[in-house]
Amino acid sequence: MEISDRTLFGQTRLPTRPALRHREGRKSSFGPLLCWLYGLVRPRIRAPILWLLQKLEGGELYSLTLREVIRKYHGVEVGLYTDGALVPGTFPDRTKIGRFCSIYPTVRAFNRNHGMNVKSTHALFNNPILGLVSEDFIPRLPIVIGNDVWIGCYAIILPSVRTIGDGAIIGAGSVVHEDVPPYAVVVGHPGRVVRYRFKKELIADLLCSRWWEKPLAELDLESFRRPLDGGPVR
Repeated sequence: MEISDRTLFGQTRLPTRPALRHREGRKSSFGPLLCWLYGLVRPRIRAPILWLLQKLEGGELYSLTLREVIRKYHGVEVGLYTDGALVPGTFPDRTKIGRFCSIYPTVRAFNRNHGMNVKSTHALFNNPILGLVSEDFIPRLPIVIGNDVWIGCYAIILPSVRTIGDGAIIGAGSVVHEDVPPYAVVVGHPGRVVRYRFKKELIADLLCSRWWEKPLAELDLESFRRPLDGGPVR
């Protein structure tokens, strides 16, 4: 039986259930060549390479080479089946994103600030790319985004954030300024936890199950279509 659900941001269909048993992700025989070529060409002509990789390897959900490109050339690790995070510039280097996340391409995250207690906040005085200084004295700190995280349109993650927990939801337009607990729902500016997706006991069970680490073929797909709290889908 074919599963007809479409991805959140693309048009890729999930393959039939038997096909899921034979792979975790896709990698084209042209993948290594395109990854190498991406590192040689100018940034303005990299987009066609990313587009071609998506076509060859089944889109963002499944492409292993896209993940290698983003990791190697942009310093961002993205787990399988995560959608929306394989866009250069969306997340800074030293970001790690888990599996099964849904992230709008308009999300922006930052892992460094301009210095506020030095003579000037201007990047000329701390960014060696601009040619005036030889080293950057403002550190870039790591960001870890868990599994099954949903981040809405135009959300902003500030440099003060180190972790966003598994199963969290960040509402559209939210400005996240502190760490987000697992399965929390954060909205607003500044972002605040307004509730949790489930009761504590159910959250503990979900975290303990670590279902996102299992191969897609081993997951009970029907269990993802039933509300866990017994109510209607909301």
